[in-house]
Amino acid sequence: NPKYRLWQAHISPMRPSALLVNSLVYICDEAGVLLCLDAKTGKKHYRRALHRHTHFASPVYADGNIYFTARDGTTTVITSGPEFTVLSTNSLDETICASPVISKGRIYLRSFEALYAIERF
Repeated sequence: NPKYRLWQAHISPMRPSALLVNSLVYICDEAGVLLCLDAKTGKKHYRRALHRHTHFASPVYADGNIYFTARDGTTTVITSGPEFTVLSTNSLDETICASPVISKGRIYLRSFEALYAIERF
């Protein structure tokens, strides 16, 4: 019902879910284009390309960072907030469609062939 609509964005990925962190909405489409919007007003903070490969996995938030994993096994990490800042890009030589899981300082990535548990030392 348009009567209750606060705002509308013209991006609608079929697979990755949107992510809400504080007052910002992050939407990554299947082509790796990321849109960051204000959750209350719909104002666009930025629209940027991440790793240009198919994205099926939903983004995950942990410790102030957001993780986007592409189907070719590349994970791009950005800082949360209204400015676009890439912290790192890391790759596994695996096909990944599942969303990452982060728990107790580890990131878990499931490919078609293996389950990886990665932690920083």
